[in-house]
Amino acid sequence: MALQRCDAFVGRTTNWLYDHLRFVPRYTPLVLCDNLMLRDEFPELEAWVVGGERFFQRVWRRVAGQAVYPVDAWRLSARAPVVLHSHFGYVAAEDFAVRRHLETPWVVSFYGADVYLLGTQPEWRERYAKVLGDCTRALALGPSMAKSLTELGCPAAKIRIHPLGVDVQAIPYAPREFTPGGTLRVLFAGTFVEKKGLRYVIEGVALARRAGLRLELHIVGDRGGRPEEAWVRDEILELIRRLGLDDCVRQHSWVRFKDLLALALKCHVFAAPSVTASHGDAEGTPFVLQQMMATAMPVIATVHSDIPYIFGQHVSLLVPERDARGIADRLQRYAEVPETMTREGLALRERIRNAFNVRACAARLSDLYDGLRSGNGHP
Repeated sequence: MALQRCDAFVGRTTNWLYDHLRFVPRYTPLVLCDNLMLRDEFPELEAWVVGGERFFQRVWRRVAGQAVYPVDAWRLSARAPVVLHSHFGYVAAEDFAVRRHLETPWVVSFYGADVYLLGTQPEWRERYAKVLGDCTRALALGPSMAKSLTELGCPAAKIRIHPLGVDVQAIPYAPREFTPGGTLRVLFAGTFVEKKGLRYVIEGVALARRAGLRLELHIVGDRGGRPEEAWVRDEILELIRRLGLDDCVRQHSWVRFKDLLALALKCHVFAAPSVTASHGDAEGTPFVLQQMMATAMPVIATVHSDIPYIFGQHVSLLVPERDARGIADRLQRYAEVPETMTREGLALRERIRNAFNVRACAARLSDLYDGLRSGNGHP
């Protein structure tokens, strides 16, 4: 059994974790989370909630420091996990008590803001130094993130690149076709935060529309949970109004994943123009981008973080960050030469199928666990 630690299970924007864990062979996952969410959509895996401490647990923490409360310790020991895997650096920073109690190999996965945003703050750099010094393995989504972990002080020998995998078999796909003169439907899905780059999709659509292209922009998402980025939603709504796009923008808020897939199959192009935010936050590898690639939809994405790693040999399809004109030009090309859109979408699906299939990625994680348990995986 592998004990999987995370904050929210399953968060609306972290459904990738559910898929990744349920396909890991040989290691039954037991999820230890702070908040249990969306169980009607993701009911399969066993999960315990550790948030909302009881009175006796609070007293115990004051008396015993960071020791695990005895009843919780007994429950964990009874399940005999052989690996502790903390998901997100900020979760790992709270997991030392569990680590000491279990005395198992400790794997820590990083995903994006935990490195690029928190990792710039002195308090978190100090906390991460302890995590990276004590963990057995630190997993990065790609080469760019791996480099950032070394800059945070992680020994290179501890770092492994471990990307997220897509359940390609479960995602319907269809070659995207378009009749010149019709309406080109563009899809964006993500939290309204600066690093998602939504404003550049909107500006690109406005430029393409002025050039005579008929467009619909479907936006799935809403504001994020960080108060300091609440302004992004207001900016987006004002931008849509100011550019005169109210008649061609369709807003959907959050939807169930199956409904997102249904909408995706009706759209021609997915836009994921990620940028480095003004406060330093950045993406890891946007998972929804990989899911949309699996539907055979062409994707307009940026040269940002580890997105080039996801695109592999198709990296030339990426546009620079904050390049609304580049987005508009790509939309124009798809509308004028639809077979380009079809060909690129199918090629991107093959890239996901061959390099990021969740079963293969999960099998590699299981192999990593095996190596750590046998002692062959130590630096």
